[in-house]
Amino acid sequence: MKVTTAVITAAGFGTRMLPATSAIQKVMLPILNRPVVDYIVDDCLAAGVTNIIFVINPGTHDLQDYYTGNPSLERLMKHFGKKDALEMLAKVHNKATFTFVEQTFESVGYGTNPPLVVAAPHLPKNEAFLFTYGDAWLRQPGGKSVYVDMVKTFNETDADGVVAGLELPQAELHRYGVLGIKEKDGHEYLDRLVEKPASGQEPSNLANLGFYIFKPSIMQYVRDVKKNEHGEYFLTDAVEAAAKDHLLAIHRTNGDFLDAGNLKNWFRTNLEVAATNPDLAEVLSQYANFVTKQ
Repeated sequence: MKVTTAVITAAGFGTRMLPATSAIQKVMLPILNRPVVDYIVDDCLAAGVTNIIFVINPGTHDLQDYYTGNPSLERLMKHFGKKDALEMLAKVHNKATFTFVEQTFESVGYGTNPPLVVAAPHLPKNEAFLFTYGDAWLRQPGGKSVYVDMVKTFNETDADGVVAGLELPQAELHRYGVLGIKEKDGHEYLDRLVEKPASGQEPSNLANLGFYIFKPSIMQYVRDVKKNEHGEYFLTDAVEAAAKDHLLAIHRTNGDFLDAGNLKNWFRTNLEVAATNPDLAEVLSQYANFVTKQ
C-alpha cells in the first residue's frame, strides 16, 4: 500500500522558545537558512508522500507564506530581477500539495491527539498515512529518511500501523515513552507503551519518537481518546488501545533525534547541521579554537 499523505502537527505554542515564538511558529524556527519543518517535509517526500496536511494555529500565516508563496516578496524579487531567488522559492512551493487545517483548543482540547482529530476529514479514505511532528527530526547518516524505512516495514508486515522506536541507552529512556514488544512471525509489534519509566522498569530500549503510519482502522481509537487527569488528550492512549486489537509493527531505527522544542536542542541542531556543511564547518572550527583560547 502506498503512503502518499502525511499529517504534520504545527499547532503548538512553543512556550519554551518565547519570546521568538510569540511572533513565529515553533516549526518555522530556522535550522540554518531553512525552517526545521522543511527538513521533515523533505524526509516525507523521500518516502513517496505527495500530500502534506499541516495542523496549524488559527490566525497564523508563516507556514502558508513559506509553502504557498508570499506575493509581496515575490513582486519585490521580480522587480529587482532576483531570478535565482524566485526559482528557489518556486521549488519550495511545488514540493507537494499542501493543506492547512486550523486547530482551536477551545473546540478539540489540548494534547497530541487533537491534531489528528481535526485532520481526519482531509485524510484519504482507503489509504494509510504518516503522522509526525513539525519540530522533531531524526537525522540519519547520509541524509536517509526514517519514513522511507517505516513505509518498507509497513509493507513487509502488512500491519495496521507502524511505530518508530529509537534505540537509546538505558540512562536516557526515562525521558521518553518506551515501547513494549511482542513478536509474531518474525516481526516485532507494539504490546504496550510505558511513559517515562523508572530505572529498571523499561520494557525495551526503544524510545517512542511519535512517528507513525496508520491505516484508517486506527482512527476509531483516535476519536475515542478521553481527557486525562491533566486535561489533555494524548495520541499515545489511542496507539496503546489500538495495539490491543490490531498489529502495529515496530520499526527500529537509529540516528540523532533533533528538535527545536527548547533553546538547547535548537542550538545543538543548528550546530550539528552546520557541521555537515564544509564552509560552515570551517567557521565552527575557527570559533571552537577561539573559545578554547579564552
